[in-house]
Amino acid sequence: MISIAEIAHTVKGVVEGDPDLIVKGICDLKDSRADHISYIVSGPNEKYFYDTKAVAFLVNNDFSIDRQDKTLIRVLNPTLSFIDVIHMFYPKKKMCEEIHSTSVISDDVQIGEQVEIEPHVVIKKGAKIGGSVHIGANTYIGSNTQIGDGTVIYSNVSIYHDIKIGKNCIIDAGTSIGADGFGLVTDHEIHHKIPHIGSVRIEDNVWIGSNCCIDRGTFNDTIIEKGSKLDNLIQIAHNVKIGKNCRLSGQTAIAGSTILEDNVTLAGQVGIIDHVTIGRDSIVASKTAVYESLKPGSFVSGIPARPHKNRLRQEVIINQLPEILIRLRKLEKEFFTI
Repeated sequence: MISIAEIAHTVKGVVEGDPDLIVKGICDLKDSRADHISYIVSGPNEKYFYDTKAVAFLVNNDFSIDRQDKTLIRVLNPTLSFIDVIHMFYPKKKMCEEIHSTSVISDDVQIGEQVEIEPHVVIKKGAKIGGSVHIGANTYIGSNTQIGDGTVIYSNVSIYHDIKIGKNCIIDAGTSIGADGFGLVTDHEIHHKIPHIGSVRIEDNVWIGSNCCIDRGTFNDTIIEKGSKLDNLIQIAHNVKIGKNCRLSGQTAIAGSTILEDNVTLAGQVGIIDHVTIGRDSIVASKTAVYESLKPGSFVSGIPARPHKNRLRQEVIINQLPEILIRLRKLEKEFFTI
């Protein structure tokens, strides 16, 4: 249990109400609980304020509803500050410096301080593991691969040889990093596999979800720059470059040598062909197929990808087609009976 005064101090907020109020935990705005704290921002969710059981809220400076008997903490960004509140009630698990006896680690592997390695991990020769790294059970790390400080790797992850992963990354269970890309040469109807001698470079603060596949480059590296976040079940092909602070939702697939510039957002089930560039700050809606490069700041949807506003206008016209057809047949009938 934590007082409102303690929470306000942590989030650097201003209290309106009872600073000595004790809250037992956090809760959702709709699925609320008594004696708990939640957050709300000005807008559509304001209608739930009076029905919620929560006794305290993080709110923004524009929040103007009568608080009645509820206690408020005003902050610049309630959603962002609520992350700090979550950590207050659910602090991160402390790293225990332990290497399980069933792990198989080559003698020349460099391991930093406060590293936790769970059962049946395999780490091959020449690998470098930074400090405060967690490696989950049954994970494989290939030779000469580097893992930066503070990175968390969950169970059943396969990281091939010569891969570079930065600091404070998260790699969720089942992901594969560094397998050969789908590079083929076809001669007389026989497909010959191209050896891939490039690598994968993942920069700091990247999050890779579960069961993603990130292929190594053919000659150069596949690159994911710092701050980018990947959802589950994503395919990143050879030589793809993903810029800084990009967001990729689940079941997205990006073909080889495509470039995503900074701050690109891809919604779920997006497909992008090879050798195109998606300009910075672009948004690609769900289930979109991108067949050509996009200018910076684009917002596209559909198959093939087109500007979203144009797509909406087309949908309006398509929905009117049955009525237009009826009118056309009526006009034809009138014309030919004259």
